[in-house]
Amino acid sequence: MRLARTPNPSRPLPFLAALCLTTVWQLVEAGSARAQRADDGAEAVRAGGGDEASSEYEDMRVLLGGRCSIRVHHPDAELARMAIQTAMTEVTRIGQQLDSAAPGSEVRAINTVASLEAVPVSPETLGLLDRSLTLCRQTSGAFDPTVASYDYLWSFSARPFVRPLPQELGARRALTGCRQVVLTPGTTPTVRILQHGVRVTLQDLWHGYACDRAAQVLRQAGVQDFQIRIGQDAYAQGRSQGRIWSIPIANPRNPGQIVTRLFVDGEAVATRSDGERFTVKGRHRYHDVLDPRTGVPVDGVLQVTVVAKDATLADGLSAAVFVLGPRAGIDLLNHEDQAEGFLIDSTGRVFASSGMGAYGRVPERTPLNAAGD
Repeated sequence: MRLARTPNPSRPLPFLAALCLTTVWQLVEAGSARAQRADDGAEAVRAGGGDEASSEYEDMRVLLGGRCSIRVHHPDAELARMAIQTAMTEVTRIGQQLDSAAPGSEVRAINTVASLEAVPVSPETLGLLDRSLTLCRQTSGAFDPTVASYDYLWSFSARPFVRPLPQELGARRALTGCRQVVLTPGTTPTVRILQHGVRVTLQDLWHGYACDRAAQVLRQAGVQDFQIRIGQDAYAQGRSQGRIWSIPIANPRNPGQIVTRLFVDGEAVATRSDGERFTVKGRHRYHDVLDPRTGVPVDGVLQVTVVAKDATLADGLSAAVFVLGPRAGIDLLNHEDQAEGFLIDSTGRVFASSGMGAYGRVPERTPLNAAGD
């Protein structure tokens, strides 16, 4: 599970945080020359072909250090732009409510007060926590929203980098586990933390949840052909110039290389890797995907990609499979009837669930760079 970014002192639902720094509008008229835009793994935008009456519109923003883009095809320019704006506003709202670092967020209130008294929350936040705790129980703690209890022990940007002491990890480990969080539904839902020092995070679901909510907003606005990308998560529906959307999956050690392309329609793709926040010390890579059961970064896995109808589910499963590893992780996917996925281990070997081939060709191995492994 990914270490939450916090201020210093059965199925998942859809979240994300939002500080809008840049906005790029792109209008590509049908029948014009093909245009290509290189980005961090998103497929190049193509113009021409497809429905003559349909144009492509895209909005890209930086939200709390992560890239969020929404691309749609629709004949009505004003409707398309308004739909994208409304979807971006929804993503922003989710972040403000669920990011533990955001002032006034419900998760921040839980971490601050819920060990002293029950904290009222929205049904939305309660539902996401319920899904998190359900997945925690299903995976015997490999996915755990209380992984945030290890906050402040790991600083991957600090120089010199200092690994937490065993005693520190042991003390924090006692503050983790599904049993630490009590949810009370009802007219006014509440959350209670049983032990002081326990912290929760929804960061392992928020990109997926934000994709789900943005997709719902677009559909309600009458848009049926679109692609949403938030961080390493994506959701796509319909067609792009008459072709099904493809989501490229980058090599975890050579981001400029593509491991495979996954073709999805009405489905989400969530990728978890060890290359977002990390440091290398003594040829060992320390990264922010922690095993909640130990408090230390997961060894032996470089990247996990999961495909599911529900982006929140895909996001949560990608975290759980990363922690569980090749054998138990792929077994989990093979027993999950609404998800498929594959894992790349530290040698470059690829492990895939039984139905993964329906979305694209997955190689048996992928080449890796020795540097930093």
